[in-house]
Amino acid sequence: MASPPETLSVADKNVKAHPVLNCVGIIISTNHKTDGLHLIAEDRRHFVSWTDLTPDDFGSDYWPRMYNWYQNENGYGHVAAHLATLDLKGFDPKEPPPKTPAFWEIVNANRAPEDNRLADVLDNLSLFGDRTTWPDAITIEDLAQGAAKNDFDFSHWLRDPKNRRHLAHRLEQCGYSPLRNPEDKHDGQWRINGKRVTVYALAALNIDKRFEAVARLKWMAETTLEERQAQRSARAAAAN
Repeated sequence: MASPPETLSVADKNVKAHPVLNCVGIIISTNHKTDGLHLIAEDRRHFVSWTDLTPDDFGSDYWPRMYNWYQNENGYGHVAAHLATLDLKGFDPKEPPPKTPAFWEIVNANRAPEDNRLADVLDNLSLFGDRTTWPDAITIEDLAQGAAKNDFDFSHWLRDPKNRRHLAHRLEQCGYSPLRNPEDKHDGQWRINGKRVTVYALAALNIDKRFEAVARLKWMAETTLEERQAQRSARAAAAN
């Protein structure tokens, strides 16, 4: 459904497998909008179109008339002419398709309750209270402390070891991925405040920015406000 690869392997009956150009356009149809297809908010491959019309909305002669138009009234030619003259100057095939209301209905129907609660916590920890300023790096303990202010039950859920294996997936849905500590040859965890922890960083950041975010996170966790202010003042004085 995506390129690369530039070719697809085809194995026709009684013919040796051979490559063909990957120029297919796949259409998926379903009568089940919210449980027929799983999509995530970050999806960049699917354009979702939906209609609420039912068979009762069409007259009994609708389809016979349509196929008669195609086959006997040069309908195929009209469609071909329309496509041949369609102005595509503003179309960029490399851009992700528009996310329609039906797209978001599918995404939200497949979203676990924990995803929304996790997003609420990240909003509370952000600078402006929205996704655009979510923390660049985060630990589970940071999330649990943030949740404790408004959602004690979810804070307890986050700290429960039984739920840890679900958290990586939940954080991935929110755009975070675990960042391995290259200096730790055992399990790649980071040591912050004397404890080994997994750090999750925004996947949208390049790798250098992710490591910078972890360094900032560690510095913020292991210094007091007074120490940070003193360090900033010392750096400012040295710069001048």
